[in-house]
Amino acid sequence: MYDIPTDPKKLKQRISRYKRSFKKEQEEHGWISDGAGKRYLLGLLYLLIDDLDGALEYYQWYGEKFPDDIGDAAHYLVWMLVLYRVGNEQRASDKLVEAMLANLFFIPHILGVEQERPDVENGSDYIEYLYLDELPQVALDLCTPEELEWVRNKYYSKKVTLVREKYIEIEEQLKSEPVGPKRSKMVDSKFKLRKLDFSELGI
Repeated sequence: MYDIPTDPKKLKQRISRYKRSFKKEQEEHGWISDGAGKRYLLGLLYLLIDDLDGALEYYQWYGEKFPDDIGDAAHYLVWMLVLYRVGNEQRASDKLVEAMLANLFFIPHILGVEQERPDVENGSDYIEYLYLDELPQVALDLCTPEELEWVRNKYYSKKVTLVREKYIEIEEQLKSEPVGPKRSKMVDSKFKLRKLDFSELGI
């Protein structure tokens, strides 16, 4: 699904092409829809040429242009790596949580932890499971052994475990909760966690 070049020159050309595409769309329509999802690849392209400053500048732009975007797991993984490599471990930890909640199968997948296949072959769980086969392997290969160990320690830390367990609890309850005020409150709680609002957990 992802055609990622390996030659540095071609990577820089791809970055320039994507940026021109965003600029053109902004000028013609007043906003950027990016139906193809190029915004999720630019950070990876910068990281592949080891341009951390360029990646940070891109993520600043991304945050301004797509403030309500919930992103995808691989996107947050690369963002996490950029932040970790510039020494901002607190924000890197936040991106790890966002990657985890974007796809509950994702972090176990990159850590090599065996996972059970979802019983029901429809719905969000199964879609997330299938998505693992579409991840750009080059993004996963960027993680060094040291970084994977850091991810492992954070993933199993008390705080991240608490967030994960609460999120899974809400997901399970939503499967049977009918439409109504209680369900609406549960959905709100779920998206608070996605936005790193842990106030309901007391952390």
